[in-house]
Amino acid sequence: MFNSNSIAKIAVFSRTTSFCQNNILSGVVLLVIALCCHACGSDHNGPDVSNIPVKVQVLRFEQDLFALDTNNLAVGAPQMAQKYPELFPIFSSEMIHDASNPQETPLDALNGFLRAAQVRRLNDTVQQVYGDLRWLDLPLRDLLQHYKYYFPKKPSPVVATIVSEFYTDAFIVNDSLIGIGLDYFLGPDFSGYNPEEFPAYIRRQFHREYIPVRLAKVLAQNAVDAPPARRLLDEMLRNGKMLYITDCLLPDVADSLKMGYTREQMDGCKANEQTAWARLLELKLLYSSDFKDTRKLIQPSPNAPILFQEAPGEIGNWFGWQIVKSWMKRHPDATIEDLLKVQDSQKFLEEAKYKPKKE
Repeated sequence: MFNSNSIAKIAVFSRTTSFCQNNILSGVVLLVIALCCHACGSDHNGPDVSNIPVKVQVLRFEQDLFALDTNNLAVGAPQMAQKYPELFPIFSSEMIHDASNPQETPLDALNGFLRAAQVRRLNDTVQQVYGDLRWLDLPLRDLLQHYKYYFPKKPSPVVATIVSEFYTDAFIVNDSLIGIGLDYFLGPDFSGYNPEEFPAYIRRQFHREYIPVRLAKVLAQNAVDAPPARRLLDEMLRNGKMLYITDCLLPDVADSLKMGYTREQMDGCKANEQTAWARLLELKLLYSSDFKDTRKLIQPSPNAPILFQEAPGEIGNWFGWQIVKSWMKRHPDATIEDLLKVQDSQKFLEEAKYKPKKE
């Protein structure tokens, strides 16, 4: 699965480094990890994952790419393809390919990309900001340990960093390789971000603390199947499951970061939970398939005033998250695997017995 959407378009969702790996884990603990794919705790009380061995590996694809000799790409490109057999073909034939020029070969695309002055300037800025990514080792290790806890049969993915001139912020190549576009995390005031393409409510998330969040979200997105129907409720619950898994993977990260909200927006959702849910039911939107009416509720948007005046965009996904948490509380023995098996949205809603909190 490869997610080619940028953060501005989706709904919501390193130099090679080996971090310290625990080599000895008792057979009892391994058995517990393998069998207990439990639901994550509430209120950021996640499981103790400190003894789960993972290998943190961050590949600096963009550093290797921009080190190529542009006068000898016929030699350099095969070397990149050998070192990055899964990522390089995607990058050269999809990410940097000029869609308006069907005759362009991957080598032509690579040549044009690496010779473009604005691209080289962009990479220079990325290296100034993220030339050293050692700070990412600890949050990434924590993320991968939680991932191994909840998905014990999955491999611990390697992370590759790229610069794509804003093609994508995070993506999955396969279960073993995920990527992050560092050019999406240069700060909201970076002059290279076109405000028409990246409005303020999107650029607000272009900070480095969102890098682990985007990696967790892309892993969660890969775990959750597309809904069988495309009603608002179906989309809300799918996105709610992704947010729930993201929360499990990053139990100590603020919910506002997981939603891409300001603290005020998050507080507003909680304060207006009951009235906003009543409004959603009153408008009979849960079973609507009219994307025009529901888009702001599930996709990035500056606001969703249809529910209340200051309602932020994607508040429908936030409600989906609350419904999923309610379902999990009513099924205390359920694992994430059990959660993902329930595809009937109406049945899920009924079983969740979600009741919005009163302020």
